[in-house]
Amino acid sequence: MNARHGRNLTVRPGGRSTLRSRRGPLAAALLVLFVLSCLFGAAASASASAAPGKPTAKAPKGTITTPKPTFKWSKAPRAAKYELRVYKGSKLQLKKSGLTKLSWKSSKALPKDVSLTWKVRASSSRGAGPWSRSLKFKVMTGGPAKAITAFSLQGLSSPVTGTITEADHAIALTVPFGTDVSALVATFTTTGSAVKVSSAAQTSGTTSNDFTHSVIYTVTAGDGSTQAYTVTVTVAAVAIGQTYGGGIIAYVYQSGDLGYVAGESHGFIAATGDQSSMGIQWSIGSTYVATGATGVALGTGAANTTAIIAAQGTPAISYAAGLARAYNGGGHTDWYLPSKDELRKLYLSKDAIGGSWSALYYWSSSELSPVSAWLQNFANGNQSTDVKQDLQGVHAVRSF
Repeated sequence: MNARHGRNLTVRPGGRSTLRSRRGPLAAALLVLFVLSCLFGAAASASASAAPGKPTAKAPKGTITTPKPTFKWSKAPRAAKYELRVYKGSKLQLKKSGLTKLSWKSSKALPKDVSLTWKVRASSSRGAGPWSRSLKFKVMTGGPAKAITAFSLQGLSSPVTGTITEADHAIALTVPFGTDVSALVATFTTTGSAVKVSSAAQTSGTTSNDFTHSVIYTVTAGDGSTQAYTVTVTVAAVAIGQTYGGGIIAYVYQSGDLGYVAGESHGFIAATGDQSSMGIQWSIGSTYVATGATGVALGTGAANTTAIIAAQGTPAISYAAGLARAYNGGGHTDWYLPSKDELRKLYLSKDAIGGSWSALYYWSSSELSPVSAWLQNFANGNQSTDVKQDLQGVHAVRSF
């Protein structure tokens, strides 16, 4: 062995000798390099064969003022070129392909005052990639931005959203019957720099106005130009089932009814629930007393209730009429036990009124005699009488 060079000396037949190198570690290293080369090559090949990634559409979006906008998007992995499309609904409005930058200004004017969408995708020699998420935008009429884009009355018990007709620059809202429109606060959004009613600056969600008549909102653009919008608030006609006056409208007086006034809306309102569903006596204690509450027609229930309370005294909540008058739904103290005919209308409207009707029979305020009074079956609609000391349900009403 040659110790200096670390080699084995081998003597061949015939007297010649050779050196045999230690090849094990070198061969292993070469093998590792070969495998890594193959892996990197495969990865590079896979990357080269993959389609482009997905770009992100950035602009335009929302309300814009130019009909020839500049479209912008993010870079997509492995992209060589880009293609974008603009749609009105499902109809293609604009198509541009072969774009090499991340923005492009349209030379074609897009339609105004309509909702548009656009999207973009990348492509390469390996094919087209996925489309970006679509963005919505609208080109507004009239150059500089000076539009009211949303208008509502959020302060009502049920907020009301206005309908904007841009072609007429008009905004219409319908509020429930009975709404006081003399000091309503509007919530709105605008593309302008300022909004006024006459000379009064308007702040969304803060400034109140009298909508008894149409109100003109004037929007000022950044360049000083203006656009006026006519806002009209209509009070809905009265209808059974509407929430109003601390309860639900149960009946609207018709021509010929006591309490009917031509050109006006009157009737009575039902409480939102029973005042007694388990049952209470019509009279107090065990004594039968004639109260004089003999009215049966529409509009007589309030007077009947007053007469019963005057005859029977206190504690009022121990009998039907007193319990009805003690109810204070909506902060009102003029509730009463309905008359025979009013109770009939209440039964006919119970489905529209909704809520819970837990009793089978309900007392009216109409007295038949010192011993008995009228009541209403809420299952079959029949009316009959019962002795005043039986226990029946109570459902209060009030006039409007």
